[in-house]
Amino acid sequence: MTVHLVPLDAAGTDREELRRFLTTETFPFHVVARPTADQVDAAIEAGAWGDADTEALWIDHPEYGRVGVLRLEDLNDPTAMIDLRLAERWRGRGLGAEALDAASDRVFETRAAVLRFEGQTRADNVAMRRTFSRCEWTQEASYRDGWPVEGGEPLTSVAYAILRRERGRDAAAVPDPVRLAWESEELLLTPTVRGDAARLRELLAEDFAEIGQSGRRWTRSEIIAAQTTDTPGGRFEMSEREARVVGPDLVLLHYRLLLDGRDTRRSALWRCDPYPRCVFHQGTAVGT
Repeated sequence: MTVHLVPLDAAGTDREELRRFLTTETFPFHVVARPTADQVDAAIEAGAWGDADTEALWIDHPEYGRVGVLRLEDLNDPTAMIDLRLAERWRGRGLGAEALDAASDRVFETRAAVLRFEGQTRADNVAMRRTFSRCEWTQEASYRDGWPVEGGEPLTSVAYAILRRERGRDAAAVPDPVRLAWESEELLLTPTVRGDAARLRELLAEDFAEIGQSGRRWTRSEIIAAQTTDTPGGRFEMSEREARVVGPDLVLLHYRLLLDGRDTRRSALWRCDPYPRCVFHQGTAVGT
């Protein structure tokens, strides 16, 4: 798999880029083919691009760069939903299937409550239906006149889904603990997650501890209270990444972080058994 999913901050640092992407691309098989800037802003303010139940991610490719965006919705329900959008110039290259597989892995590996992962599209969206089939999703329903069309009659909507146990049949879908640890560490740095106590409780182990830059030791409950009280920061930059598997289901991460103008070196120990939980975290200011 070549694509990489990168959490985005729709209400903050990524708002302008997301607005530009959605208003300059055309998505002919979506209910709104090209939303206006006002429509995008209204959706962001309503939490449609990030809240306790919704996660938005950029789709990045090592050669092509940023190729699209996707939303994972209803993440606290047994059935989660996906909204996948590729930029026009990158369609027809198989990237949709790679993004769909990556999204499936992310949902099932990080959201224990999700049993089904579902997507819906118009019946005449042949490319997306082929993508679902290629990724071994099953067509479960056909809804006559179920898809609104701007300025036209409604069309048939079709629903595809994959189950947690079905995704697990694929040996390639066995969770990679290093990838899981990096993705979860990035989540902890996003403003949406840092300000959400429920998501922090999911990602931090009950025996979690942190040694802060001042040398203070923080417990899980203390760090959650502090994170959700403080104003979340903005864009972050990670570099000098290193990862080691140090024991069964244990991954140790080292990296350099630039966040809110502060330059630090971070270490994090993640337990992935199979759902990722951070056990220990430490940060040291560069130059001290």
